[in-house]
Amino acid sequence: MEENKENTQNQEKEREEVKAENQEAENKQDQEEKTESVEELKEKIKQLEEKLKKTEDQAKKLSVLYQTLQQDFEAYKARAIKERQTAIEEAIEKFAKELLNVIDNFEKALESAKVSEDISALTKGVQMIHYQLVSTLEKFGIQEIAGEGEFNPQHHEAIDTYISTEHKPNEIVKVLQKGYTYKGKVIRPARVVVAVPPEEKEEIT
Repeated sequence: MEENKENTQNQEKEREEVKAENQEAENKQDQEEKTESVEELKEKIKQLEEKLKKTEDQAKKLSVLYQTLQQDFEAYKARAIKERQTAIEEAIEKFAKELLNVIDNFEKALESAKVSEDISALTKGVQMIHYQLVSTLEKFGIQEIAGEGEFNPQHHEAIDTYISTEHKPNEIVKVLQKGYTYKGKVIRPARVVVAVPPEEKEEIT
């Protein structure tokens, strides 16, 4: 009886020892898994930190590039404005020089008129000055609008109408003020009188 009891206790002890060994093995395995998991997390954190650093470095480079491009654009804009202004001033200067020649000739004609009674010579001088002035304007792209033919609302402004059977309807009868274009663009329409048939009373617009 006593022997059976002892055997039972031994078996219980062995089971406890096996259980303890199993528990220790499980704890050891859990510890190893936790250690491995921590190492993996550390590695992931390290990789993320490296990616973050690369992203920050790239962002800094892009920021510097943006600032450089912005400075270049501002410099280009300022240079373009200056170049445009210079071009305008040079064009005005060139135009003024051409007009000065016309003014010189006009003043000479006026001086000549003071000491000469030759009207024909004066008239011829004024005609030459007019021709020189028109040539100067044409040289810079300013041309006279044709004051004859059919009325064109894009080039002409009808100031009055003239009832006529001798002219075609809408035909320009008279130019009251010449019109001009600059490089094809109308800067002043020609003011004209337009023919209308006898039955029409309304003005052409």
